Amino acid sequence: METILLWMAGALFAGYLCRLIFIPTIVGFILSGYLFSLYDGSGQSLLDIPSEIGVELLLFSIGLKIKPSSLLNTSLFLVFLMHSTAVFFVFLLLLNLGISIEIKVLICLAFTFSSTIIASKALENRNELTTFHGRLAISLLIFQDILALIVLLLTNDSSWTPSTLYLLALPLLIPILKILLEKFNPSEELELIATILLALLLGSALFKYAGLSGEIGALTLGMLMANYKSAKQLGERIWTIREILLVAFFFSLGMSLDLNLQIIQSAFLITSLIFIKSIILFGLLLVFKLRAYTAFLIVISLATYSEFSLILISSWEQSGLLNSETFSILTCTICFSFALGAILNNSVHEIFVVIEKYLVTFERRQHHPDEQPHTCGGADVMVLGMGRVGSAIFDNLSANNVKVVGFDADTNLVKEQLKSGKRVTFADAEDPGFWSKLRFGKLKAIILALPEFHAQNWSTQQARRYGFKGKIIVPTRSQGNPETLKISGADEIYDAYQATGIGVTEIFLKDKIELTD
Repeated sequence: METILLWMAGALFAGYLCRLIFIPTIVGFILSGYLFSLYDGSGQSLLDIPSEIGVELLLFSIGLKIKPSSLLNTSLFLVFLMHSTAVFFVFLLLLNLGISIEIKVLICLAFTFSSTIIASKALENRNELTTFHGRLAISLLIFQDILALIVLLLTNDSSWTPSTLYLLALPLLIPILKILLEKFNPSEELELIATILLALLLGSALFKYAGLSGEIGALTLGMLMANYKSAKQLGERIWTIREILLVAFFFSLGMSLDLNLQIIQSAFLITSLIFIKSIILFGLLLVFKLRAYTAFLIVISLATYSEFSLILISSWEQSGLLNSETFSILTCTICFSFALGAILNNSVHEIFVVIEKYLVTFERRQHHPDEQPHTCGGADVMVLGMGRVGSAIFDNLSANNVKVVGFDADTNLVKEQLKSGKRVTFADAEDPGFWSKLRFGKLKAIILALPEFHAQNWSTQQARRYGFKGKIIVPTRSQGNPETLKISGADEIYDAYQATGIGVTEIFLKDKIELTD
């Protein structure tokens, strides 16, 4: 117990230091693990179970947000296939580790994968998991993970067994599982415990028993449960538990490193090949008519090597296919890629703004249907962000015969709003191309009902930059300095929580007056 508490304190301190210098905390967790391994790494096995559970809960919660239909994308599958093939041959040509050609082929194939953990955490931290580019990035990762699973099965002792066929009956159990969870629905604690048990038993343990990967099992079960009415709330409740357990995962990665100058140099060299991998993916996404902004966000999300590669090289090392030096170089490379990916994702929007003028020159003239330029038509008011606050504002304006148009980055939310007859369109407020190509028309006011202060301030600046002269109204939700928004060009700023308090007070006073009369 004392050892674990000491490790947690070290991870906390290292993560905090990294945050002070604007480096993601993940880097601090990995670094603290390595530093503790120099002192005493004998207790690393203590981290195996929490690390495994943390990864499985992460993938399960990601699965809750993904509809299986998102995989039925022929164009995206072609991008995955062409990207994996191209990267494989480039790495086969450039990688030189003094190993046999058979092992080199396996390693090059493993390095075509990207980290689901880093990408999903980055997208979720930016509230972009359900956006157009977020969904495409996760779909690409799922294709990669399926390929990684196949490679794992073909290169270790795991094999398909007759019990694997029983997994085909799992979708038939989903309606029963949903009914079971509904029984626990009145109690958040019981529903949470039941959900975690389902994720770890039917998701992870069952797939392992069938000779498959527990990570894929957790992800698969999450996807099958994505249509459950409380799926979003369950994902949010799992968040805190899985974040704590994921610290153990990153800490254990650091403890597995065995560094010297030669290993570090080799690892840095292989890590630099990520940029070639990213350029290939960027080009392919542009060929398939995505805009530079969308393609760039997807590329940065996938600018890592995969945690599945760690599983693969670990099994190869145990079976004697890899020597200890090569194993250390590859492990160090993957950890470096995690750090690089986290840093790039932390500033992805700022990076794009700097290089936007260069990237857009490679765009095709015709864009994907979901990325066509937008127009406000004859609308008087634009609501950007159709969550609870934005939807309420939209409905009240419509009820008072105000012509209003809504935009949101959540494609599922947009589809739901369209079904209810609202004029709502998909758009990403932090996309410079959205503002540069937006036609304001007769627009008199913009309401920024966005959850993040950075997005509110950015949108205000962009609207003014591209010539909007009307009013900009911002419900701040107490997340930033209102003066900053005013300097950027906002006219009216309200606190959503304060407005709620005023509304309730007015209702009470009105009822009190009526009672007095």
